[in-house]
Amino acid sequence: MPSRRSVLSGLGAAAVAATGVRAATPDADARLAALLARQMDEYLALSPEAAANLLTGARGEAARAKLDDRSPAGKAAAADAARRWRGELAAVDRAALSPAMQTDFDCAAFACEMLARMSPLYGFQDHALRPGPYVVSQMSGAYYWLPQDFGRARIESRADAEAYLSRLSAFAGALDGETARIRIDAAAGVAPPDFILARTLGQLADLREGMAATLADGPAGRAGAEADAVGAGARKILQAEVAPAIARQMAALAVLQPGATSEAGVWRLPDGEAWYALALRSNTTVATPPAAMHQLGLATFSELSAELDGLLRAQGFTAGTVAERVKALDHDPRLLMPDDDAGRARVLQYARAQLTHVQDLLPRAFRTLPDRDIVVQRTPTAIEAGAPGAFYDAPPADGSRPGVISINLKTTAEWPTWRLKTLLCHEGDPGHHLQAAVFRKAAGADAPLYKHFAEFSSYVEGWALYAEQVAVEMGAYEDDPFGRIGAVQSALFRAARIVVDTGLHHQRWSRAEATRWMVENAGEQPASAQREIDRYCVYPGQACAFMVGRLELLRVREAARQRLGAAFDVRDYHEAVLRAGPVPMEALARVAG
Repeated sequence: MPSRRSVLSGLGAAAVAATGVRAATPDADARLAALLARQMDEYLALSPEAAANLLTGARGEAARAKLDDRSPAGKAAAADAARRWRGELAAVDRAALSPAMQTDFDCAAFACEMLARMSPLYGFQDHALRPGPYVVSQMSGAYYWLPQDFGRARIESRADAEAYLSRLSAFAGALDGETARIRIDAAAGVAPPDFILARTLGQLADLREGMAATLADGPAGRAGAEADAVGAGARKILQAEVAPAIARQMAALAVLQPGATSEAGVWRLPDGEAWYALALRSNTTVATPPAAMHQLGLATFSELSAELDGLLRAQGFTAGTVAERVKALDHDPRLLMPDDDAGRARVLQYARAQLTHVQDLLPRAFRTLPDRDIVVQRTPTAIEAGAPGAFYDAPPADGSRPGVISINLKTTAEWPTWRLKTLLCHEGDPGHHLQAAVFRKAAGADAPLYKHFAEFSSYVEGWALYAEQVAVEMGAYEDDPFGRIGAVQSALFRAARIVVDTGLHHQRWSRAEATRWMVENAGEQPASAQREIDRYCVYPGQACAFMVGRLELLRVREAARQRLGAAFDVRDYHEAVLRAGPVPMEALARVAG
């Protein structure tokens, strides 16, 4: 696995060399902590949605009635704040900080640098520093994310009801704000490809058609008179405010269709090659150029393909390419559930049982264990056509709901049982759910809020992919050879993601070329491969973060093992990584090595 020199570490070493080594001072730590706390307060004021997830008490309650400002003015305000925060951090003397505060500084400095450089450009950038060139797509925009939050809102009091209705009314403004940005970007030559426009318009139409059931009747925890009041008020807001805003957004996107291209890569956009290089850096948190990243993907894919070949041969699958044998597994009737509602229920039942099995093994590799406050459910049908195969939502700070693993069950054929255990390890335990839970337990109630400022994709997604390997090491597949094949194929798929993402946006592959490469080489089913490729079209670089993070976690672990010898305990390594919380990969060795 290739190692990389840490840019931030290098900068810090250069500063020490120039100024002389100095001991850390408590005053310097306190000043940085105060600066980061103030910047976090400013961020939470800009993002009431983040505030509602992170804050409790009066501030959290007030934020529940609001939504982020998605208008051009709101975007400009966020960009101005990021530039100011970057300037304030540039004035900090890093060498005067303690090691722990140096890590906090490195995290904030990287995040602010990426936000300051990306925010003024077209598109958007979310809290995980994942840029997207299109404000609204089949996987982004208020219409895509907010209905899920509305559907999970608990309404148990009059205050809850009022906050819900206030936020639902703000939904119309959020849609209109993004519609204004769609028009601004389009005037600058930035518009989604035709296939993205078609999918997005279809999903917007589905939302408008079914929003009464989802947004008026769907919220959880309602009872008594409040239920009727919320339902009636929500239906009025939806009809008078939200539906017209959806129509306006659909009209703005429809205007783009006649001139839309089928070219998938962002290289075709204004300064598209530079935009992609920056997006790749923001997502992976390493300074690997697109061409080198493409070669990394090919090399890693080759290694994993050889491993998968051996596992398939051991189970009697010897004829054809690795991809052809994986496709044979996908059609093996022993591993499939019926493609009907009963079959979907069986997929969810099987997934829940597998999650419990893996949770019982966690003490073999972890010291701090998560609570089992996690549920597995179906992705909402209104968005499943464009949604990923699965995703995880962590519990909010107030504990009002558990963590949620959502599985896309548009067709059960995409989830033969040999693939499911690895999915649960990635999204649940020891993946995203354990990752978030251990950090919350380690940080404690008094942890600074600024530690939640950025969720670096390479750390968050890299951990979940690394956790799939940890599950193998824990013994999760001891009596499950087909599940073990699934674990290696999952890693192979993430290596393939690097190849096709850089293929689309740097090598200038077409959508069809990228999809064909994924099907023919990684053994992905055509429908799921097409959906994945379309995902990479609207989140350039994000697909590379998974494998880059996993490789770095493995590299740092092996370096620690070599250094400590018999004293090395993987549970200590995991504790250090998870307690540190999200960090750029360039800082990982300093907190866990």
